[in-house]
Amino acid sequence: MSPQRNHATRTVTEDGRIVPWLAASGPLSYSPENPPSSNYYFQYSWILPGIFAPTTNKRRHFYFGASVRDDAAEVLSFWETARAGRAIRVACELGNVDVASGVVAPLAVYSFRDYRYRAAYLLMQHGSYQVVPADDQPLLRLGEIVLYRGVQTSRVFRFIRMVHASLDGEQRGAWQRYAATQAQVLSDSVVSFNSIHDRAKRCETSHILDQTWVSDEIAEANGLKIAGVGLAPELWRAANQSFTLRRWVAEAKFGPHFVKCRTPIGNVRITTFFAGEHEARIIDPDLVEFVESQGCRVERHGPSG
Repeated sequence: MSPQRNHATRTVTEDGRIVPWLAASGPLSYSPENPPSSNYYFQYSWILPGIFAPTTNKRRHFYFGASVRDDAAEVLSFWETARAGRAIRVACELGNVDVASGVVAPLAVYSFRDYRYRAAYLLMQHGSYQVVPADDQPLLRLGEIVLYRGVQTSRVFRFIRMVHASLDGEQRGAWQRYAATQAQVLSDSVVSFNSIHDRAKRCETSHILDQTWVSDEIAEANGLKIAGVGLAPELWRAANQSFTLRRWVAEAKFGPHFVKCRTPIGNVRITTFFAGEHEARIIDPDLVEFVESQGCRVERHGPSG
């Protein structure tokens, strides 16, 4: 039995960039170009015990956080490819924690073959992984990601548009506090993982710290007023809206009406594969461009009162 160790999980480099790996330095700073020699570093119950619920038996094996090893077969297969020196990088965005210039999320993307041997991409961000067919993500090689959102039978999908240059002093302060919150949650892989899963509540996520709403606590600690009216609560609601990386999820599971948009890969945070639904969220709503709607129309609105 390998002991649990307090490995560094800080994701910020000395020059202020954010890596998409589990850490900027130390044993958890491994990447597909520099893979670990042992599967020990994929056992999240040993290396990232802080992402699990108090009732979870952390002596069990949780490969990449999944409760069943077979559920992690695709990700394990990818790392075997990486160890053989055959990992093909498509894109790698290093994040940015400079609140003044905006927050950029880190994301690494690799070409891959999924379990059906279809052309696919593997997305990696602070311990979270998603495998998506290439057909659903035709823009990744151009540095953009396609997101979908089902709206059931709604005829209108409303989404905020801020226009940064037009924000007044109070609104600009709200944006800076929001950016500081995003920078904080991206600065440590444990906090990052917990924050992006804090609204998940599914049987597949019962062993991790799901439905904690921990990101709300971090936002409030940064002075962001997430309740009421105004830019701050509307921005927070937009950032916590659930999009998906797969068209069928929006169309068939949360449709039939749905919208499709595109955004830079550095504007996206992803949940992990075993959480289901290929869920993703955005950081800056102004960087989201809606390109298609089925059964509904998109309305962009400015912040209220």
